[in-house]
Amino acid sequence: MPAALHRYRTQRMRILGAGHMIPVVAARGPLCSAAFMRGLTQLMLDITDNPSAVHKLMSYTTDATIRWLRAQAEVIGSTVEGIFILDDIVGFLSRPHYLEFAHPYLKHVFESFPSAWVKAYHNDANIEPFLEDLADVGFDVLNWTHKIEPQKVRERTTGKICLMGNIAPVEIGTRGAPQDVKRAALDLLRSVDRDGLILSLGGGVSPGMPGANIVAMAEAVREFNSQ
Repeated sequence: MPAALHRYRTQRMRILGAGHMIPVVAARGPLCSAAFMRGLTQLMLDITDNPSAVHKLMSYTTDATIRWLRAQAEVIGSTVEGIFILDDIVGFLSRPHYLEFAHPYLKHVFESFPSAWVKAYHNDANIEPFLEDLADVGFDVLNWTHKIEPQKVRERTTGKICLMGNIAPVEIGTRGAPQDVKRAALDLLRSVDRDGLILSLGGGVSPGMPGANIVAMAEAVREFNSQ
């Protein structure tokens, strides 16, 4: 963390001077950080065997997440207008465990920042058990897995969240040719309402994804918007 903040301090003016900006700060979410500290298997066992200890740990990691995001925003300055939380471990939980060990802590993170900021949440694990609950967490944008159809996500979140996705990141994004990526992007854009969708991968950019495939996604958006 200190190294990242130092990098921001030393490179910030070069970035701004080149005409760019840093609008978003990012962090792993509380449950993901708890899994890093405790070990994933042990954390899953603790949720059943020692829930009070898990809540104590979650309070710690939630506070750390908020402080880390604030530290980044302070160093970067006034260009920051959003946060991005990544926490796939939430997708390992049943709905009852989600409501107890994830929902309130994620909600606290998102509510700790200005309401005018854009707030995005990444989870490309299984979010189906608690899709309806995500609309109440307090984020604006959901980056979810390509394994769940966008229309299902739209319906179960009642249109309250902007969707960001959901082209398969490996099978198509990395292993596909540009024409495959463009075809998948156009199919996705045509399958849901024009409003409330940010075209992206259903997860992160995988190692080895060709730059031409990213260009193909951009071409798909231009072609779709021209229709």
